[in-house]
Amino acid sequence: MMQNPNSPALEDAGSPRSIESLVLFRMSKILSIGGSLVTRLCEGRFGIARREWAVLSILATQPQMPWPELARRMELDSPRLSRAVSALASKGLAIKSGTGRQLRVSLTDSGRALYAEIFPLASSINQAIVQDLDAESLQTLDRALCQMHERAGELSQAMDMPKAARRLGKRR
Repeated sequence: MMQNPNSPALEDAGSPRSIESLVLFRMSKILSIGGSLVTRLCEGRFGIARREWAVLSILATQPQMPWPELARRMELDSPRLSRAVSALASKGLAIKSGTGRQLRVSLTDSGRALYAEIFPLASSINQAIVQDLDAESLQTLDRALCQMHERAGELSQAMDMPKAARRLGKRR
């Protein structure tokens, strides 16, 4: 596959000269296009939101997951996770059991069946997006994504950034 002549060179990511060479901007564009395909599939055909699909997918890997583990794997705060789990529960796709620190979440039979129906479709979209990458490129991409994810987590912990005032209708 030929590189897009309008795409900034990869070496620009280390010292970006414009927004188009920022790695986060480029990744957000890929997610915007590819992710919208999965979102439209989930919402349009199956009636679940993107975050609900993500929770459903994580829960499919373990029969019963403790709330803190699910929050950690989802990288979500408790209120957002609670809304997604509650939505899945109201649709009969997940159940919560226990209370407090013992709270656990699991999929119902309907939730597991829905996951089994959606995952191959989402996987085929993923495969179509990476189809032009050979095995070595995929391994390199995987290592790079892991490194960037780890570093982003470290930065998130280390940097004291103000929270957005979106709920108040304000901009800073």
